[in-house]
Amino acid sequence: MEKAVKILITGKLHEVALDLLKNQPSELSVSSPLQIVYLPDAPREVILKEIIDTNVLISRSETDVDETLLTAGKELRIVARAAVGYGNINCDLATDLGILVVNTPGKNTNSAAELTFGLLLALIRKIPAAHISTSQGGWNRHHFTGTELGGKTIGIVGLGNVGHRVAKFALGFDMRVIAYDPYISDEVFRRNGAERKNTLEELLAECDVLSVHVPLNKETKGMITEVELKKMRKGAFVLNAARGGIITEKGLLNALNEGYIAGAGVDTFDNEPKPMAELIKHPNIIVTPHIGASTLEAQFRIGETIAVQVLKALRGEIVDYPVNLPHVSLLGSGDLRAISVLAEKSAHVAAQIFDFHPATIRLTVTGALKQEDLQILKLSTLKGFLAHASDEFVSYVNAERLLAKRGIKIELALKNNSLKNELLLEVFGSGANEKVSVGSVLYDGKIARLCSINDFLFEIEPDGDLIIMQNHDRPGVIGDVGSYLAKNNVNIAQFELSRNRRGGMAMSLIRVDGELQSATINGLRKLPNLISARLVSGL
Repeated sequence: MEKAVKILITGKLHEVALDLLKNQPSELSVSSPLQIVYLPDAPREVILKEIIDTNVLISRSETDVDETLLTAGKELRIVARAAVGYGNINCDLATDLGILVVNTPGKNTNSAAELTFGLLLALIRKIPAAHISTSQGGWNRHHFTGTELGGKTIGIVGLGNVGHRVAKFALGFDMRVIAYDPYISDEVFRRNGAERKNTLEELLAECDVLSVHVPLNKETKGMITEVELKKMRKGAFVLNAARGGIITEKGLLNALNEGYIAGAGVDTFDNEPKPMAELIKHPNIIVTPHIGASTLEAQFRIGETIAVQVLKALRGEIVDYPVNLPHVSLLGSGDLRAISVLAEKSAHVAAQIFDFHPATIRLTVTGALKQEDLQILKLSTLKGFLAHASDEFVSYVNAERLLAKRGIKIELALKNNSLKNELLLEVFGSGANEKVSVGSVLYDGKIARLCSINDFLFEIEPDGDLIIMQNHDRPGVIGDVGSYLAKNNVNIAQFELSRNRRGGMAMSLIRVDGELQSATINGLRKLPNLISARLVSGL
Protein backbone atom coordinates (compact mmCIF):
# COMPACT_ATOMS: atom_id res chain seq x y z
CA MET A 1 0.00 0.00 0.00
CA GLU A 2 1.31 3.46 -0.91
CA LYS A 3 2.51 5.51 2.03
CA ALA A 4 0.17 8.33 3.03
CA VAL A 5 1.19 11.99 2.95
CA LYS A 6 0.82 13.35 6.48
CA ILE A 7 -0.64 16.85 6.76
CA LEU A 8 -0.37 18.38 10.23
CA ILE A 9 -2.66 21.37 10.87
CA THR A 10 -1.78 23.36 14.00
CA GLY A 11 -4.13 26.34 13.62
CA LYS A 12 -7.89 26.63 13.32
CA LEU A 13 -9.05 26.54 9.69
CA HIS A 14 -12.39 27.09 8.02
CA GLU A 15 -14.25 23.86 7.18
CA VAL A 16 -13.76 24.50 3.47
CA ALA A 17 -10.02 23.78 3.87
CA LEU A 18 -10.63 20.43 5.54
CA ASP A 19 -13.30 19.49 2.98
CA LEU A 20 -11.01 20.29 0.05
CA LEU A 21 -8.13 18.31 1.53
CA LYS A 22 -10.34 15.32 2.33
CA ASN A 23 -12.38 15.26 -0.87
CA GLN A 24 -9.87 16.70 -3.37
CA PRO A 25 -11.55 18.06 -6.51
CA SER A 26 -10.58 16.02 -9.57
CA GLU A 27 -8.42 18.76 -11.07
CA LEU A 28 -6.35 18.90 -7.86
CA SER A 29 -6.40 15.29 -6.69
CA VAL A 30 -3.07 13.77 -5.68
CA SER A 31 -1.96 10.23 -6.26
CA SER A 32 -1.00 9.45 -2.66
CA PRO A 33 -3.55 9.09 0.17
CA LEU A 34 -3.62 11.97 2.65
CA GLN A 35 -3.47 11.56 6.42
CA ILE A 36 -4.86 14.74 7.96
CA VAL A 37 -3.97 15.41 11.60
CA TYR A 38 -6.01 18.39 12.80
CA LEU A 39 -4.62 19.78 16.07
CA PRO A 40 -5.56 23.46 16.34
CA ASP A 41 -3.89 25.20 19.29
CA ALA A 42 -1.87 22.09 20.14
CA PRO A 43 0.89 22.63 22.73
CA ARG A 44 4.48 22.89 21.53
CA GLU A 45 5.53 19.48 22.83
CA VAL A 46 2.72 17.77 20.91
CA ILE A 47 3.66 19.58 17.67
CA LEU A 48 7.33 18.59 18.07
CA LYS A 49 6.29 14.97 18.46
CA GLU A 50 3.94 15.02 15.49
CA ILE A 51 6.31 16.91 13.17
CA ILE A 52 8.82 14.05 13.02
CA ASP A 53 6.98 12.19 10.23
CA THR A 54 4.94 15.14 8.87
CA ASN A 55 5.15 15.99 5.17
CA VAL A 56 3.02 19.14 5.14
CA LEU A 57 2.59 21.63 8.00
CA ILE A 58 -0.30 24.10 7.86
CA SER A 59 0.12 26.72 10.57
CA ARG A 60 -1.09 30.07 11.80
CA SER A 61 0.57 32.66 14.02
CA GLU A 62 0.41 30.46 17.13
CA THR A 63 3.05 28.06 15.77
CA ASP A 64 6.69 29.16 15.67
CA VAL A 65 8.19 27.33 12.69
CA ASP A 66 11.74 27.83 13.93
CA GLU A 67 14.98 25.91 13.61
CA THR A 68 13.95 23.36 16.23
CA LEU A 69 10.70 22.53 14.46
CA LEU A 70 12.15 22.51 10.94
CA THR A 71 15.09 20.30 11.81
CA ALA A 72 12.81 17.91 13.71
CA GLY A 73 10.60 17.56 10.61
CA LYS A 74 12.83 15.16 8.71
CA GLU A 75 10.08 14.41 6.17
CA LEU A 76 8.80 17.98 5.88
CA ARG A 77 8.30 19.21 2.29
CA ILE A 78 5.79 22.06 2.58
CA VAL A 79 5.01 24.72 5.20
CA ALA A 80 1.75 26.53 4.47
CA ARG A 81 0.95 29.72 6.38
CA ALA A 82 -2.81 30.30 6.61
CA ALA A 83 -2.38 34.08 6.69
CA VAL A 84 -0.31 36.84 5.06
CA GLY A 85 2.62 37.30 7.43
CA TYR A 86 5.30 34.66 7.79
CA GLY A 87 7.46 36.29 10.46
CA ASN A 88 7.06 33.18 12.62
CA ILE A 89 8.71 30.97 9.96
CA ASN A 90 12.46 30.63 9.50
CA CYS A 91 12.24 30.91 5.72
CA ASP A 92 16.00 30.97 5.10
CA LEU A 93 16.44 27.63 6.84
CA ALA A 94 13.35 26.23 5.11
CA THR A 95 14.89 27.19 1.77
CA ASP A 96 18.21 25.54 2.71
CA LEU A 97 16.33 22.38 3.68
CA GLY A 98 14.37 22.34 0.41
CA ILE A 99 11.04 23.07 2.12
CA LEU A 100 8.53 25.12 0.16
CA VAL A 101 6.81 27.92 2.12
CA VAL A 102 3.49 29.29 0.86
CA ASN A 103 1.08 31.85 2.28
CA THR A 104 -2.27 33.49 1.47
CA PRO A 105 -1.76 37.19 0.67
CA GLY A 106 -4.64 39.50 -0.15
CA LYS A 107 -7.37 37.30 1.29
CA ASN A 108 -8.13 39.56 4.25
CA THR A 109 -7.76 42.89 2.43
CA ASN A 110 -11.40 43.89 2.65
CA SER A 111 -11.75 42.61 6.22
CA ALA A 112 -8.80 44.69 7.43
CA ALA A 113 -10.06 47.80 5.61
CA GLU A 114 -13.55 47.41 7.06
CA LEU A 115 -12.18 46.96 10.57
CA THR A 116 -10.12 50.13 10.11
CA PHE A 117 -13.23 52.09 9.27
CA GLY A 118 -15.15 50.40 12.05
CA LEU A 119 -12.57 51.62 14.53
CA LEU A 120 -12.75 55.11 13.09
CA LEU A 121 -16.54 55.32 13.28
CA ALA A 122 -16.52 53.93 16.82
CA LEU A 123 -14.00 56.58 17.82
CA ILE A 124 -15.54 59.70 16.36
CA ARG A 125 -19.10 58.76 17.40
CA LYS A 126 -18.02 57.41 20.83
CA ILE A 127 -20.02 54.24 20.22
CA PRO A 128 -18.41 51.89 22.79
CA ALA A 129 -18.75 54.40 25.66
CA ALA A 130 -22.32 55.23 24.65
CA HIS A 131 -23.20 51.55 24.55
CA ILE A 132 -21.76 50.86 28.00
CA SER A 133 -23.53 53.87 29.51
CA THR A 134 -26.88 53.06 27.93
CA SER A 135 -26.71 49.34 28.74
CA GLN A 136 -26.15 50.26 32.38
CA GLY A 137 -29.34 52.35 32.46
CA GLY A 138 -27.99 55.74 31.46
CA TRP A 139 -29.41 58.06 28.80
CA ASN A 140 -26.73 60.70 28.32
CA ARG A 141 -27.38 61.85 24.77
CA HIS A 142 -25.45 65.10 24.98
CA HIS A 143 -22.45 63.51 26.70
CA PHE A 144 -21.70 61.46 23.57
CA THR A 145 -21.73 64.18 20.94
CA GLY A 146 -19.28 63.21 18.22
CA THR A 147 -18.07 64.56 14.90
CA GLU A 148 -18.77 63.74 11.25
CA LEU A 149 -16.31 62.38 8.73
CA GLY A 150 -17.55 64.48 5.83
CA GLY A 151 -15.05 67.20 4.95
CA LYS A 152 -12.32 65.76 7.19
CA THR A 153 -8.92 64.78 5.80
CA ILE A 154 -7.67 61.22 6.19
CA GLY A 155 -3.97 60.60 5.68
CA ILE A 156 -3.14 57.08 4.56
CA VAL A 157 0.41 55.80 4.89
CA GLY A 158 0.72 52.96 2.38
CA LEU A 159 -1.67 52.86 -0.58
CA GLY A 160 -1.37 49.12 -1.20
CA ASN A 161 -3.95 46.35 -0.82
CA VAL A 162 -5.61 47.57 2.37
CA GLY A 163 -4.74 51.26 2.02
CA HIS A 164 -6.50 51.68 -1.31
CA ARG A 165 -9.66 50.06 0.11
CA VAL A 166 -9.61 52.46 3.05
CA ALA A 167 -9.28 55.31 0.55
CA LYS A 168 -12.36 54.08 -1.31
CA PHE A 169 -14.40 53.89 1.89
CA ALA A 170 -13.24 57.37 2.94
CA LEU A 171 -14.34 58.87 -0.37
CA GLY A 172 -17.76 57.32 0.21
CA PHE A 173 -17.94 59.35 3.43
CA ASP A 174 -17.05 62.54 1.53
CA MET A 175 -13.62 62.74 3.12
CA ARG A 176 -10.58 64.27 1.51
CA VAL A 177 -8.00 61.51 0.96
CA ILE A 178 -4.28 62.19 1.02
CA ALA A 179 -1.64 59.45 0.98
CA TYR A 180 2.08 58.88 1.31
CA ASP A 181 3.61 55.95 -0.53
CA PRO A 182 6.85 56.49 -2.47
CA TYR A 183 6.54 53.08 -4.13
CA ILE A 184 3.20 53.67 -5.87
CA SER A 185 2.77 55.46 -9.22
CA ASP A 186 0.83 58.68 -9.76
CA GLU A 187 -1.66 56.74 -11.85
CA VAL A 188 -2.55 54.48 -8.90
CA PHE A 189 -3.05 57.58 -6.73
CA ARG A 190 -5.38 59.07 -9.33
CA ARG A 191 -7.27 55.81 -9.72
CA ASN A 192 -7.96 55.70 -5.99
CA GLY A 193 -8.88 59.36 -5.61
CA ALA A 194 -5.91 60.12 -3.34
CA GLU A 195 -3.72 63.22 -3.37
CA ARG A 196 -0.02 62.32 -3.29
CA LYS A 197 2.10 63.72 -0.48
CA ASN A 198 5.81 63.48 -1.14
CA THR A 199 6.91 63.22 2.50
CA LEU A 200 5.44 61.82 5.68
CA GLU A 201 5.77 65.24 7.31
CA GLU A 202 3.73 66.84 4.53
CA LEU A 203 0.96 64.31 5.06
CA LEU A 204 0.92 64.60 8.84
CA ALA A 205 0.52 68.37 8.74
CA GLU A 206 -2.83 68.05 6.95
CA CYS A 207 -4.34 65.06 8.78
CA ASP A 208 -7.52 64.92 10.82
CA VAL A 209 -7.21 61.13 10.74
CA LEU A 210 -4.03 59.08 10.29
CA SER A 211 -4.24 55.45 9.18
CA VAL A 212 -1.18 53.26 8.57
CA HIS A 213 -1.17 50.36 6.10
CA VAL A 214 2.47 49.41 5.51
CA PRO A 215 4.43 46.21 6.12
CA LEU A 216 6.60 46.08 9.22
CA ASN A 217 10.28 46.32 8.34
CA LYS A 218 13.29 48.36 9.39
CA GLU A 219 12.08 51.37 7.44
CA THR A 220 8.60 51.35 8.95
CA LYS A 221 9.28 50.14 12.48
CA GLY A 222 8.83 53.15 14.75
CA MET A 223 8.15 55.46 11.79
CA ILE A 224 5.37 57.19 13.76
CA THR A 225 6.68 58.39 17.13
CA GLU A 226 5.43 61.06 19.52
CA VAL A 227 7.34 63.60 17.42
CA GLU A 228 5.41 62.64 14.27
CA LEU A 229 2.07 62.49 16.10
CA LYS A 230 2.56 66.08 17.26
CA LYS A 231 3.04 67.20 13.67
CA MET A 232 -0.64 66.39 13.09
CA ARG A 233 -3.51 68.75 13.74
CA LYS A 234 -4.35 68.85 17.43
CA GLY A 235 -7.38 66.70 18.15
CA ALA A 236 -6.66 64.25 15.34
CA PHE A 237 -7.40 60.50 15.42
CA VAL A 238 -4.92 57.68 14.83
CA LEU A 239 -5.60 54.17 13.45
CA ASN A 240 -3.35 51.11 13.28
CA ALA A 241 -4.79 47.89 11.91
CA ALA A 242 -1.57 47.01 10.07
CA ARG A 243 1.27 45.80 12.32
CA GLY A 244 2.33 46.54 15.87
CA GLY A 245 5.47 48.66 16.08
CA ILE A 246 4.77 51.00 13.17
CA ILE A 247 3.38 53.53 15.66
CA THR A 248 5.41 53.57 18.88
CA GLU A 249 3.08 52.71 21.73
CA LYS A 250 4.81 54.90 24.30
CA GLY A 251 4.65 57.87 21.94
CA LEU A 252 0.95 57.25 21.27
CA LEU A 253 0.24 56.97 25.00
CA ASN A 254 2.01 60.27 25.71
CA ALA A 255 0.12 62.04 22.93
CA LEU A 256 -3.18 60.68 24.27
CA ASN A 257 -2.34 61.65 27.86
CA GLU A 258 -1.53 65.19 26.78
CA GLY A 259 -4.77 65.43 24.83
CA TYR A 260 -2.89 66.16 21.61
CA ILE A 261 -4.39 63.07 19.97
CA ALA A 262 -8.14 62.91 20.55
CA GLY A 263 -8.41 59.16 20.16
CA ALA A 264 -6.86 56.03 18.69
CA GLY A 265 -8.12 52.75 17.27
CA VAL A 266 -5.59 49.92 17.44
CA ASP A 267 -5.85 46.27 16.36
CA THR A 268 -2.16 45.28 16.37
CA PHE A 269 0.43 45.64 19.11
CA ASP A 270 4.11 45.22 19.89
CA ASN A 271 3.63 42.54 22.51
CA GLU A 272 0.79 40.25 21.54
CA PRO A 273 -1.16 38.76 23.24
CA LYS A 274 -0.22 40.97 26.22
CA PRO A 275 -0.11 44.57 24.97
CA MET A 276 0.91 47.57 27.09
CA ALA A 277 -1.69 47.69 29.88
CA GLU A 278 -1.59 51.46 30.34
CA LEU A 279 -2.24 52.01 26.64
CA ILE A 280 -5.15 49.61 26.17
CA LYS A 281 -6.89 50.93 29.30
CA HIS A 282 -6.73 54.56 28.19
CA PRO A 283 -10.24 56.09 28.01
CA ASN A 284 -9.64 57.54 24.54
CA ILE A 285 -8.53 54.38 22.80
CA ILE A 286 -10.51 51.54 21.25
CA VAL A 287 -8.62 48.26 20.99
CA THR A 288 -9.30 44.90 19.37
CA PRO A 289 -7.24 41.67 19.62
CA HIS A 290 -5.70 41.54 16.11
CA ILE A 291 -8.96 40.66 14.39
CA GLY A 292 -8.33 42.32 11.03
CA ALA A 293 -8.73 38.97 9.24
CA SER A 294 -11.38 37.60 11.58
CA THR A 295 -14.41 37.56 9.34
CA LEU A 296 -16.22 34.49 8.03
CA GLU A 297 -15.55 35.61 4.48
CA ALA A 298 -11.82 36.15 4.99
CA GLN A 299 -11.41 32.86 6.82
CA PHE A 300 -13.27 31.08 4.01
CA ARG A 301 -10.97 32.64 1.40
CA ILE A 302 -7.87 31.83 3.46
CA GLY A 303 -8.98 28.25 4.08
CA GLU A 304 -9.89 27.64 0.46
CA THR A 305 -6.64 29.17 -0.79
CA ILE A 306 -4.34 27.30 1.58
CA ALA A 307 -5.91 23.94 0.74
CA VAL A 308 -5.63 24.59 -3.01
CA GLN A 309 -1.98 25.68 -2.64
CA VAL A 310 -1.09 22.54 -0.69
CA LEU A 311 -2.78 20.27 -3.24
CA LYS A 312 -1.03 22.08 -6.11
CA ALA A 313 2.32 21.70 -4.39
CA LEU A 314 1.75 17.99 -3.75
CA ARG A 315 0.97 17.57 -7.46
CA GLY A 316 4.26 19.23 -8.32
CA GLU A 317 2.57 22.25 -9.89
CA ILE A 318 3.58 25.89 -9.56
CA VAL A 319 1.82 27.39 -6.55
CA ASP A 320 0.30 30.85 -6.70
CA TYR A 321 1.78 32.27 -3.50
CA PRO A 322 5.29 30.94 -2.87
CA VAL A 323 7.21 32.77 -0.17
CA ASN A 324 10.49 31.08 -1.09
CA LEU A 325 11.94 29.06 -3.93
CA PRO A 326 13.74 26.11 -2.39
CA HIS A 327 14.21 24.39 -5.75
CA VAL A 328 16.57 26.92 -7.26
CA SER A 329 17.43 24.80 -10.29
CA LEU A 330 15.42 27.25 -12.41
CA LEU A 331 18.16 29.77 -11.74
CA GLY A 332 20.71 27.41 -13.18
CA SER A 333 24.17 27.41 -11.68
CA GLY A 334 27.38 29.36 -11.81
CA ASP A 335 27.26 32.91 -13.11
CA LEU A 336 23.50 33.10 -13.72
CA ARG A 337 22.55 32.06 -10.23
CA ALA A 338 25.16 34.30 -8.63
CA ILE A 339 24.27 37.32 -10.73
CA SER A 340 20.56 36.72 -10.04
CA VAL A 341 21.27 37.10 -6.34
CA LEU A 342 23.33 40.22 -7.04
CA ALA A 343 20.55 41.69 -9.22
CA GLU A 344 18.08 41.19 -6.37
CA LYS A 345 20.43 42.85 -3.86
CA SER A 346 21.21 45.76 -6.17
CA ALA A 347 17.52 46.46 -6.70
CA HIS A 348 16.92 46.15 -2.96
CA VAL A 349 19.51 48.89 -2.40
CA ALA A 350 17.96 51.05 -5.10
CA ALA A 351 14.48 50.74 -3.58
CA GLN A 352 15.77 52.07 -0.27
CA ILE A 353 17.61 55.10 -1.65
CA PHE A 354 14.99 56.50 -4.03
CA ASP A 355 13.72 59.88 -2.82
CA PHE A 356 11.09 59.82 -5.55
CA HIS A 357 8.66 57.43 -7.16
CA PRO A 358 10.34 55.84 -10.19
CA ALA A 359 8.15 55.54 -13.28
CA THR A 360 10.68 53.24 -14.94
CA ILE A 361 13.29 50.78 -13.74
CA ARG A 362 15.99 49.73 -16.18
CA LEU A 363 18.29 46.76 -15.70
CA THR A 364 21.43 46.85 -17.81
CA VAL A 365 23.67 43.77 -17.81
CA THR A 366 27.13 43.78 -19.31
CA GLY A 367 28.66 40.35 -19.68
CA ALA A 368 28.79 37.08 -21.57
CA LEU A 369 25.17 36.05 -20.98
CA LYS A 370 22.36 34.88 -23.24
CA GLN A 371 19.36 37.04 -24.05
CA GLU A 372 17.02 34.48 -22.46
CA ASP A 373 18.90 34.81 -19.16
CA LEU A 374 17.54 38.34 -18.84
CA GLN A 375 14.09 37.04 -17.88
CA ILE A 376 15.48 35.45 -14.71
CA LEU A 377 17.51 38.57 -13.95
CA LYS A 378 14.43 40.74 -14.51
CA LEU A 379 12.41 38.71 -11.99
CA SER A 380 15.28 38.86 -9.50
CA THR A 381 15.46 42.64 -9.92
CA LEU A 382 11.71 43.06 -9.42
CA LYS A 383 11.72 40.79 -6.41
CA GLY A 384 14.52 42.80 -4.80
CA PHE A 385 12.89 46.14 -5.58
CA LEU A 386 9.40 45.24 -4.41
CA ALA A 387 10.25 43.15 -1.36
CA HIS A 388 11.22 46.23 0.63
CA ALA A 389 7.95 48.08 0.25
CA SER A 390 5.15 45.79 -0.86
CA ASP A 391 2.40 44.84 1.56
CA GLU A 392 2.15 41.58 -0.38
CA PHE A 393 4.89 39.01 -0.20
CA VAL A 394 6.94 39.06 -3.35
CA SER A 395 8.10 35.99 -5.26
CA TYR A 396 9.36 35.22 -8.75
CA VAL A 397 5.79 34.17 -9.57
CA ASN A 398 4.00 37.41 -8.65
CA ALA A 399 6.72 40.08 -9.09
CA GLU A 400 5.63 41.28 -12.54
CA ARG A 401 1.98 41.48 -11.49
CA LEU A 402 2.86 43.53 -8.41
CA LEU A 403 5.03 45.92 -10.41
CA ALA A 404 2.21 46.48 -12.89
CA LYS A 405 -0.18 47.25 -10.01
CA ARG A 406 2.20 49.98 -8.91
CA GLY A 407 2.29 51.51 -12.38
CA ILE A 408 6.05 51.02 -12.86
CA LYS A 409 7.65 49.91 -16.13
CA ILE A 410 10.70 47.66 -16.42
CA GLU A 411 13.26 47.89 -19.24
CA LEU A 412 16.06 45.43 -19.97
CA ALA A 413 19.34 45.75 -21.84
CA LEU A 414 22.14 43.26 -22.45
CA LYS A 415 25.60 44.42 -23.52
CA ASN A 416 28.12 41.75 -24.37
CA ASN A 417 31.76 42.14 -23.41
CA SER A 418 34.84 40.01 -23.78
CA LEU A 419 35.66 39.88 -20.06
CA LYS A 420 34.45 36.40 -19.16
CA ASN A 421 35.46 36.79 -15.54
CA GLU A 422 33.44 39.98 -14.99
CA LEU A 423 29.72 40.74 -15.07
CA LEU A 424 28.38 44.26 -14.57
CA LEU A 425 24.88 45.25 -13.45
CA GLU A 426 23.16 48.61 -13.33
CA VAL A 427 19.75 49.13 -11.77
CA PHE A 428 18.52 52.52 -12.91
CA GLY A 429 15.33 54.26 -11.77
CA SER A 430 13.90 57.45 -13.24
CA GLY A 431 10.96 59.68 -12.38
CA ALA A 432 9.83 63.06 -13.69
CA ASN A 433 13.15 64.91 -13.44
CA GLU A 434 15.10 62.57 -11.15
CA LYS A 435 17.39 59.62 -11.66
CA VAL A 436 19.22 57.14 -9.44
CA SER A 437 21.50 54.29 -10.46
CA VAL A 438 23.08 51.47 -8.48
CA GLY A 439 25.93 49.56 -10.06
CA SER A 440 27.36 46.21 -9.04
CA VAL A 441 29.92 43.76 -10.32
CA LEU A 442 30.49 40.01 -10.11
CA TYR A 443 34.10 38.86 -10.36
CA ASP A 444 34.95 35.27 -11.32
CA GLY A 445 31.33 34.27 -10.94
CA LYS A 446 31.43 34.43 -7.15
CA ILE A 447 32.78 37.73 -5.75
CA ALA A 448 29.95 40.27 -5.59
CA ARG A 449 30.49 43.96 -4.94
CA LEU A 450 28.45 47.15 -5.05
CA CYS A 451 30.53 49.42 -7.26
CA SER A 452 28.61 52.66 -7.76
CA ILE A 453 25.73 54.87 -6.69
CA ASN A 454 25.13 57.55 -9.28
CA ASP A 455 28.57 59.05 -10.01
CA PHE A 456 30.22 57.82 -6.80
CA LEU A 457 32.46 54.73 -7.11
CA PHE A 458 32.88 52.02 -4.46
CA GLU A 459 33.85 48.41 -3.94
CA ILE A 460 31.87 47.02 -1.02
CA GLU A 461 30.34 43.65 -0.21
CA PRO A 462 26.50 43.73 -0.40
CA ASP A 463 25.84 41.95 2.86
CA GLY A 464 23.98 42.78 6.08
CA ASP A 465 23.16 46.38 6.97
CA LEU A 466 24.69 49.37 5.17
CA ILE A 467 24.74 53.06 5.99
CA ILE A 468 24.67 55.29 2.91
CA MET A 469 25.89 58.73 3.87
CA GLN A 470 26.35 61.96 1.91
CA ASN A 471 28.45 64.77 3.30
CA HIS A 472 30.50 67.81 2.42
CA ASP A 473 34.10 66.84 1.66
CA ARG A 474 35.68 68.46 4.70
CA PRO A 475 38.19 67.33 7.34
CA GLY A 476 36.92 65.47 10.41
CA VAL A 477 33.77 63.88 8.96
CA ILE A 478 35.09 60.32 9.02
CA GLY A 479 36.37 60.76 12.56
CA ASP A 480 33.03 62.16 13.74
CA VAL A 481 31.13 59.28 12.17
CA GLY A 482 33.49 56.65 13.58
CA SER A 483 33.31 58.13 17.06
CA TYR A 484 29.53 58.36 16.97
CA LEU A 485 29.10 54.74 15.84
CA ALA A 486 31.57 53.55 18.48
CA LYS A 487 29.61 55.36 21.20
CA ASN A 488 26.52 53.50 20.00
CA ASN A 489 28.31 50.12 20.04
CA VAL A 490 28.24 49.82 16.25
CA ASN A 491 31.28 48.07 14.78
CA ILE A 492 32.34 49.04 11.26
CA ALA A 493 33.08 46.04 9.03
CA GLN A 494 33.93 48.08 5.92
CA PHE A 495 34.10 51.80 5.13
CA GLU A 496 34.18 53.04 1.52
CA LEU A 497 34.42 56.76 0.70
CA SER A 498 34.00 58.35 -2.71
CA ARG A 499 33.88 62.00 -3.78
CA ASN A 500 33.03 63.83 -6.97
CA ARG A 501 35.82 66.42 -6.56
CA ARG A 502 38.12 67.75 -3.89
CA GLY A 503 36.19 69.90 -1.45
CA GLY A 504 32.89 69.01 -3.14
CA MET A 505 30.40 66.28 -2.31
CA ALA A 506 31.27 62.90 -0.82
CA MET A 507 29.36 59.68 -0.35
CA SER A 508 30.25 56.84 2.01
CA LEU A 509 29.06 53.25 2.22
CA ILE A 510 29.55 51.78 5.68
CA ARG A 511 28.94 48.08 6.25
CA VAL A 512 28.38 47.30 9.92
CA ASP A 513 28.32 44.20 12.09
CA GLY A 514 24.91 43.27 13.45
CA GLU A 515 21.67 45.16 12.98
CA LEU A 516 21.25 48.92 13.12
CA GLN A 517 18.37 50.71 14.79
CA SER A 518 16.53 53.65 13.24
CA ALA A 519 17.38 55.81 16.27
CA THR A 520 21.09 55.36 15.54
CA ILE A 521 20.63 56.61 11.99
CA ASN A 522 18.55 59.54 13.21
CA GLY A 523 21.38 60.60 15.52
CA LEU A 524 23.95 60.21 12.76
CA ARG A 525 22.09 62.73 10.60
CA LYS A 526 22.70 65.43 13.23
CA LEU A 527 26.51 65.31 12.91
CA PRO A 528 28.27 68.33 11.38
CA ASN A 529 28.74 68.40 7.59
CA LEU A 530 26.34 65.49 7.00
CA ILE A 531 23.76 66.03 4.29
CA SER A 532 21.96 62.70 4.58
CA ALA A 533 22.28 59.27 6.13
CA ARG A 534 20.05 56.32 5.51
CA LEU A 535 19.90 52.67 6.44
CA VAL A 536 19.87 49.98 3.76
CA SER A 537 18.94 46.66 5.31
CA GLY A 538 18.02 43.14 4.36
CA LEU A 539 21.00 42.38 2.08
